[in-house]
Amino acid sequence: MIHYGMGRHADELPSANVTKIAKLLMAFECVYCTTVGIIKVSILLMYARIFPTRNFRLAAIILGGIAVGWVLAIICVSVFQCDPIAKAWNPTLPGSCINLKGSFIGNAVPNIVTDVAILSLPVHVVWGLHASLTHRLSVITVFLLGSFVVFTSAYRFSTLFQFEPADTTWTLAKACTWCLIECASGIISGCLPTLRPLFVALSSTFASSVGASGARTTGTEGKGSELQSFEGANRILRPPGEHLSKQLVSLDVSQRDDASGDEVPLNTIRVQRDITWQETRKVSSRGWR
Repeated sequence: MIHYGMGRHADELPSANVTKIAKLLMAFECVYCTTVGIIKVSILLMYARIFPTRNFRLAAIILGGIAVGWVLAIICVSVFQCDPIAKAWNPTLPGSCINLKGSFIGNAVPNIVTDVAILSLPVHVVWGLHASLTHRLSVITVFLLGSFVVFTSAYRFSTLFQFEPADTTWTLAKACTWCLIECASGIISGCLPTLRPLFVALSSTFASSVGASGARTTGTEGKGSELQSFEGANRILRPPGEHLSKQLVSLDVSQRDDASGDEVPLNTIRVQRDITWQETRKVSSRGWR
């Protein structure tokens, strides 16, 4: 469309270019809504695997059905917007067309509503997990990273009010650009929850490097004095020629038979309830206590 003059005023372009852009716009609308619908369904399928509860699956199926129905409706409206169909790119033909600006605004509203519903769907389930408040908030934040898609959809919605059928190539250029941004950000947002282990690894690496540098700069003198006092105490309490004993500490963690667990298979996110633990300490025979 840019090649044929999209982004320029219609009166500056040859009539053949305006006709080609009108044909491409029809195909563009069908491809755009199909892409958005596939992204929504793929995110819902991922949510259904993460939260395999009956109510959540039912909500995901309902939202998925709405997304699929929205796609089919927009494709039908785009293809059959005029009677005959060719009048969509050749206004001189006899016939009638629907209010194209109203149809653009009408298809944007359910798109934004379903985006908000899909983003907020896992919040209630994650909030009910048996975990610390910080952990729950971090998981919810991961799922809400796709909120940028809502912004792109809302901003695209605002650009549609500038549409004028007499100057389609100019007034729809910004809306088409934000359609591409919305699709790209939707794909990225759908992949963000699976990248949490990468974020955790990077943050832990950064924290360990900062902690190590801080220990080297601030904890040298304190560590030396502590070691000297510890060695001095052991010289007094330990018999001459006796070596320090080696202690083997093992921690056995088991779950009760009647316990139940909540598991979110997102790598490193695991919640368990009713955990019992037992600590065993072994000391060598030559050691001292």
